[in-house]
Amino acid sequence: MPLSTTQIGQLLKEFFLSPVQEQLNRETIALDLFEKARVNWAGRIAVIPIHTGSTVALGGPSVQFSDAGAVPNATTQDFATMQVEARRLLARFQVDGMVMSAARKGNTDQVINWMEGSMDLLTEDVRDTMNQTVFSGGQVWGYATFTHGILAAGPHVGAFFGDIVKLGAEVGGGITTCNLVDVNTGAIIRTATITLPAGSVAAREATFTLAAGGLTAAESDMILAVEVTTNHVTTYADEPLGIYGNLGSSNMFSIVRAGTPVLASNGFKPGAAVPRAALTLDVIQTAIDSVLEASGEDIDTIFMNPLQRQTYTALLTANLQTVTDRAGRGDGGFTGLSYGGVDIRSSRACGRGGMVLMSIKHWKLLQLDTGGFADFDGSALSRVANTDAAEGYYRHYYNTACTRPNAQAVIAGLDIS
Repeated sequence: MPLSTTQIGQLLKEFFLSPVQEQLNRETIALDLFEKARVNWAGRIAVIPIHTGSTVALGGPSVQFSDAGAVPNATTQDFATMQVEARRLLARFQVDGMVMSAARKGNTDQVINWMEGSMDLLTEDVRDTMNQTVFSGGQVWGYATFTHGILAAGPHVGAFFGDIVKLGAEVGGGITTCNLVDVNTGAIIRTATITLPAGSVAAREATFTLAAGGLTAAESDMILAVEVTTNHVTTYADEPLGIYGNLGSSNMFSIVRAGTPVLASNGFKPGAAVPRAALTLDVIQTAIDSVLEASGEDIDTIFMNPLQRQTYTALLTANLQTVTDRAGRGDGGFTGLSYGGVDIRSSRACGRGGMVLMSIKHWKLLQLDTGGFADFDGSALSRVANTDAAEGYYRHYYNTACTRPNAQAVIAGLDIS
């Protein structure tokens, strides 16, 4: 039976929307791991209360043992409000005019075959964009570590753990400035101008020209989030806030992070005197234990780059544990990795030279509208002006937020060789 443009659009939604959504749910980090939070939206803004502490009225304990039956003082719980704005992900596709003509003659098989290939490519593009953004979306694109010592105002090379490709594009677009933010407090330590001399991208490092005041010896030991303040190429205000930004931005969804301990993350640098040092199991254990001490929460997921995974597997040769409760088979490598039962995942969107340790239950995916094909006028397709084609687009309105940054950690300054 011949199909109209509207019916072709319906065919698109009927046969391909669910498979596209299912594949993205499996292969995108935010959709796969983060809790799909139910929140109230005011326009495009979701309001999330964040517990920031408690105050005991009149002092003294709020919980106590008392044989005399004395009731303790009341505790006032303190909250701040995160205002999370939905961001708009859009991906366009076209249907060739000849395919449309074949559909109108009733050849639906040809339409389905064409759409299958086109939808596979669309899904891959959306997946890659979402996974890249779940790490480096927003203003914070990574973390810098420096050589220990007093660093005067002027240029200094720092190791960079983050989205070096995104940073390179921005630097290529013009003078790039940034705030260097202490991950452990959210305070802006210094401003700097970033350049990438020849070889910097491959070495995963950048040159930071520090503003007046430079860095003290203590500040040079910090994990410093690189919060970019120019936007020559990337309009970061249009992006969801990624993992790096949720753990390192100076301002988190309208809340100033400095002075709010629950919004401060935990940064760890393995080398005390150098920008980079070798990964050790002790560094991972220290980070996990420190998060538990600071927040009372357990780390349950670790993210690293696939090439960083090689370094970790090399450490296992001296600490190898063999599972003996099922028949064994000789194998020369690893695909599934963990540390003390904590799942280790790899993503090429995660930078080299570090890892992110997460308590996943505190990460939220806020969706104003779940992903799907736009059909405002009842059809997922519309004609392209002056072109023998019809087009449609996939859209997803969402953002990502961490409600307990102090239950997360960043290890930066790891060797990449």
